[in-house]
Amino acid sequence: MLVFLLRWLFGWTDFEVHDKYPERFLNMAHKNGLNMWDMKNADGIFSAKARSSDIKYIRQIAEKSMCDIHIVNEHGFLRTLKKYKHRFGLMIGFILWGIAIKYFTGFVWNINITVPPMLNEFEVRQELRELGFYEGARLDGIDTEIIKDKLSVKDNRISWITINIMGTDAEVNISPNLALNLDNKQKIPASNIISTADGIITRFEIKNGYSDIKTGDGVHKGQLLVSGVKEYTDGSSALFDSNAQIYAKTFRTVTISIPKSFGSLVKLPDTLTKTDINIMGLTLPMTLHGNPHGEYIKNTSTYQIDILGHGIPISIISEKWQKYQKQPVHLTDKQAESLLKNKLQLYELFMLYSANKATVLNKNLKFSQNKTHYILTAEYSIEEDIAQKNLIQIKDTSNSGT
Repeated sequence: MLVFLLRWLFGWTDFEVHDKYPERFLNMAHKNGLNMWDMKNADGIFSAKARSSDIKYIRQIAEKSMCDIHIVNEHGFLRTLKKYKHRFGLMIGFILWGIAIKYFTGFVWNINITVPPMLNEFEVRQELRELGFYEGARLDGIDTEIIKDKLSVKDNRISWITINIMGTDAEVNISPNLALNLDNKQKIPASNIISTADGIITRFEIKNGYSDIKTGDGVHKGQLLVSGVKEYTDGSSALFDSNAQIYAKTFRTVTISIPKSFGSLVKLPDTLTKTDINIMGLTLPMTLHGNPHGEYIKNTSTYQIDILGHGIPISIISEKWQKYQKQPVHLTDKQAESLLKNKLQLYELFMLYSANKATVLNKNLKFSQNKTHYILTAEYSIEEDIAQKNLIQIKDTSNSGT
């Protein structure tokens, strides 16, 4: 879309070169660095498109290569002005369009804010709005230095802030005030380590906390593995934030099935394209036909118009509708086995990703079928980290009565 707009602004020309052997013309054009596109050669007629400003050089090259050149058509902004120069209403429209572009590029239309977890983006946007920095604000009324100073003073959770304005877009990056965390006297939370699955302990490393587990012990899901509570002989106790890696051999069984017959969509050559223009949130159709009926899949793309590096609130929305036809598919045993294995590989990727540092130790596959489905059953033994931190809830009784 951007290439088309540039070509339309600078203009292009359709031309033909009449010669039985246009190779000389092509070689000389390439040697002189001329850009041509949509090149075709049929029955001694070579046709192409080129920028209107290059046509005089193309004529010179055609003359040197002893070819005849014919201009077929001209396109572009200047050609359109020339064609409609007596239509004053259209000319006024072009002028107003240029004025509108100049006007709208004087506003901020998009603000991207990056905030740390301790801050809320909505609150930051509200604070910036109170300081006059919001989507739709005029650029000439924004002083980023004043906004940064006022926001840092207003919200003590902010250490520093950067505001970068690029055309009609702005980026805001905020760093938290770490001194607040340093002054916070809250104690480190106490926690236990519990098991996330049934299994047999294979190896472990306890970095903090107390445990009596051994390699080869069987554990069940939810069992306490490492305690964050230490009791002393004098009856006192202390709390710790437990930290450990505990690996165990676990077992999983998964069953995957696919139907023996199903409908499959086959792409047809029929396509339909719709184009809309969005101006400041208002969408207007540029094509007259409506949405097609039947088996169609829609692919939507949006192009935001950018004039000389400045974004404006105008975008082109293109919808391409591709027609499909549903056809029945009947699987053979070999095809079904291959599809089931592919689906199982996807499950394995998900399983190993969801499990903590897991590796497959052994896998046993079993294929079967019934009247309507092919079935694959897989039995796994894997090694994974089954340690899960569980905070110890402490009830505050300091204000309770005796």
